[in-house]
Parts: sequence; C-alpha cells; structure tokens
Amino acid sequence: MRDAAANVDPGRQTIVILLTVITVILVGWALKATYVVTMPLTLAFFVTLILRPLQGRLDAWLPRPLRWLSVVVCMSVLLAVLGVLVASVWFSLSMILAKAPTYAAAAQQLWAQLQALAERHAMHADILTEPLRNLYGPALGLMTSGFGYLWLLMAMLLLVFFLVLLMLIEAGEWRKTMTAGLSETRMQTILATIATASEQVRRFLVVKTLIGAITGAISGLWLWLLGVDFALLWGIVIFLLNYIPYIGSTIAVIPATVIALLQFGPGWALVTIAGLIVIQQLLGNVVDPRLTGRSLAISPLVVLVSIVFWGWVWGLAGMLIGVLLTATIVIVFDHIPALRPFATLLSRSAPDPRPTD
Repeated sequence: MRDAAANVDPGRQTIVILLTVITVILVGWALKATYVVTMPLTLAFFVTLILRPLQGRLDAWLPRPLRWLSVVVCMSVLLAVLGVLVASVWFSLSMILAKAPTYAAAAQQLWAQLQALAERHAMHADILTEPLRNLYGPALGLMTSGFGYLWLLMAMLLLVFFLVLLMLIEAGEWRKTMTAGLSETRMQTILATIATASEQVRRFLVVKTLIGAITGAISGLWLWLLGVDFALLWGIVIFLLNYIPYIGSTIAVIPATVIALLQFGPGWALVTIAGLIVIQQLLGNVVDPRLTGRSLAISPLVVLVSIVFWGWVWGLAGMLIGVLLTATIVIVFDHIPALRPFATLLSRSAPDPRPTD
C-alpha cells in the first residue's frame, strides 16, 4: 500500500497542484470582487464566535421567555467596545489636528538642525530636500485617502454590528438546518467536528485579541509615562496592528516614535522606540506562543504569504484578519481527513497521528 502511494503519477501530482493554485487565485479574485459583502461577513463571523459563549451562558441562566435578553447583553457589550474605540480614535485625531501647527514648527526646527549638520559634513542640502519634495505629493494623497477610509470603516463597522446581531439571533437555528436529513451518527460526527473546530478557532482568536490588548495597554502606559502625546491612540493602533504578525508590530511603533521625536528630540525618541520594541518582543515571542500552543503554530512563510494574499484581496482589513483566516482554514482542514495533509503543510506542528479514514 505504501509502495502504491509512493509511486503516484508525477503528472497527476502536477495537475493537482496547478488546479489548487488556480482555485486559490479564482477564490481570491471572487472575494476581492465581493469585498463589500464578504469582508463584513467574515468580521461578523469572528465577532460572533467570541460573543457566542457569553450568549450560551446567558441562555442557560435565563428562563426561556427572557432569552432574548442574551442577545441584548451581547450587542450592548459589542456596542460599548466599538463606542470606546471609535470615540478614542476620533478624539485623538481631533487633538492631533489641533496640535498640527506645533508639530509643524518642531519638524521645521528639526529639519534646520539636520541641514546644519549636513553642511558641516560638506553635504548639499538638495541631497536631503529632493527626496522629501518627491514624497510630499504621495503623503498628502495618503492623508486624504486616510480620512476617506475612516468614513468607510465607520460604515463597515455599522454593517458588521447588524450582521452580528442577525447571526446571534439565528445561531440556534443553524445547527438544526445543517443537520437536517442526516442520520443520527452522521449528525453527531458533524456536530462534534464543528464544536471542536469552533472552540479551537475561538481560543486562537481570543488569545490573539488578549495579547494584542495587553500589548496595546502596556505600550500606551509606557508612552504615557514618557509624556508622549496621544498615548491612548497609539495604544489602540498597536493593539490593532498586532493582528498582523512581524509587519504590524514594526509599523505600530513608528507613529508614537515620530511624535516623541517632534516633542522631545532624538534621544527620547530612541528611548520610546526601544521600550516599545522590548514590549512587542516579550509579549509576541514569549507569552503569545505559550498561550496559543504549538498545535496552532503557523509556518512563518505561510504567515507572510497569508498577509500578502489577504491584503491583496481585502486591503488593510485583509491584512488585519489574514492570519486569523489562515488559522481558521488550518483548523478546519485538520478536522477533515482528506484535507489534513494540507493542514500539516501549513502549520509547524507535527503530523497528526489520528487515522485518516
């Protein structure tokens, strides 16, 4: 039997690989074309997955006529979290705009010092000013598109809110619909697989959210202790960008460091970025793997590819939830015998000893 498996037609393997690549590209293109629908649905699915245990506990505690209160409580929690995030970001952005002239003056002073340093070392100022002059247009366009993207994000969050509401209301009926017409044995197998996979995805999602929240809180506290402006905003930014492994943690420290540079100068900017890097490395490389576990450890190459792929499909939102989506796919594949080899290929864990029949 092993000899037969080892002597699989290489041509057939090539065809399977090509079909897999074509399928992935077609699925990615379809998701990209339906971004307005599929991205909010995916976000709503993950949020519902987090809120579902709370709803289940409330349903078990409340009498049947009052079980609708469980949905109200869950949505109130979600609304409170979204409200705090949106209000904090909006307030911080307003303060940044109010302090923009101060930062502009500090930037001009810093630039004058840099020019003086360049002249002392026989460097022409044009060498420094020309690249910045070329970056002025793209930077202005990026800021303009950023404000437009903020309004789009608000609309997306509103859509996600109502999708989560509908998913929580219909959660009890999905199980009946999915198992309708199946035998008792088959139904029990499907329900057990769904329950196990959902619990693993939920644990992975909760751990990532918890680690990101702790990282953002400690980073915000560090910035507040240093006196850096808008420490709360930078903590939220660090929390969100920590969903993007490797790349996100690098980008997250830049805004706070720039503000520290404009406020206090290069010395305190170095102290700021050094503290943020230590926090990121400690929580990301020590605490996160211990809580997540090796069973959900995805290959670093797969992580980077997933960030690029989902970023191409859904932009920034895809980069934020790309690793979560990839982890979900790995977990689901691991519970389907025919697809289990793909799960092993995508992860760093050892092959699962469970039978594949």
